[in-house]
Amino acid sequence: MALSRSTRPPEREPSCLSTVSLCYHRTLRSRSKSLVSAFGRMSDSAPSPSIPPPPTGASRKPPESPRRALWQAASFSVLLYVGWMLLAGLFQPRLEWFAGTRFSFRLLSYYLSLDGFALGLSAAYLCVLDGDSFAALGLRFHSRWFRQALAGMAWGAGVISATALLLSLFRAAAFPSLAPSSLPHFVLLASFLFLAAAFEELTFRGYALQRVSQACGPVVAAGVSSALFGFAHYGNPQATLLSTLNTALAGVLLAVARLRSRALWMPIGLHFAWNLFLGPVFSFPVSGYAFGAGKTSAPLAVPSWLSGGAYGPEGSAALTGILAAAILLLLRLPLPMASNGSHSEVD
Repeated sequence: MALSRSTRPPEREPSCLSTVSLCYHRTLRSRSKSLVSAFGRMSDSAPSPSIPPPPTGASRKPPESPRRALWQAASFSVLLYVGWMLLAGLFQPRLEWFAGTRFSFRLLSYYLSLDGFALGLSAAYLCVLDGDSFAALGLRFHSRWFRQALAGMAWGAGVISATALLLSLFRAAAFPSLAPSSLPHFVLLASFLFLAAAFEELTFRGYALQRVSQACGPVVAAGVSSALFGFAHYGNPQATLLSTLNTALAGVLLAVARLRSRALWMPIGLHFAWNLFLGPVFSFPVSGYAFGAGKTSAPLAVPSWLSGGAYGPEGSAALTGILAAAILLLLRLPLPMASNGSHSEVD
């Protein structure tokens, strides 16, 4: 028989414990939904992390021990000196050969051999020992190499011309009448001066300067190479302490040109024009050697510290002041630097 509504059993009321549990589960589900939606919005708005692309071009090598760089610079210098002495013993060169043209080609062959040996030794150290490219030496034919060479020639010609003008104003030099040599002799002499300048720059501003700069910094490298450059000319005829100091200052100027331009073209051009204007153009002695067509003489009343004496303007106090000003200017003025395609460790 069916139960009437009044006779049905009453529904049970939920207990306090079940009510609390139900509220807790509802709150937990709502919070989890809000966290999921929040993380979804963050993932949509924040950029996904990406791995940076590998660097293009030549990458820098990891830093190495400064002691290794110094040992390589020292061993390079020793081997270069040994090769220089061996070639000198083979060719037995004499600068007096330029008085005529009979032995001039033998002297040019000697300096060609020196340059070739210096380039080959530099390439061996760079490519074999360092695992670098030959372009790091600073002789790459990049888009600005010719501009760098011309800029160096302008600086070299400017320093010597300013010195000659100052000596003339102080009446410390009497220039001979213009008596140019024959064109073949001038070309031979200019070729010799270029090859000699290139060899000295490879020796003092090349690989060794680069490695010392890596180990000790460019200031120390420029100071050491310049001191050695001055000492190497101390044995020249009629050399003095002032001429050695000026040669060391000239080494600083050349080192600044090398480090700032990031290539060897500018110091080679500067060195070449320096010697060319000293000798064939103004007929001064070049580091104690007479290469000019005439002979620039100094009045007897002028002290040798001002005129330079038999050594030439490189032994004059006039050049000391001009070199100091030129170094300061070269540190400040803009220069044509090597393109990004070729780098050097001294940059």
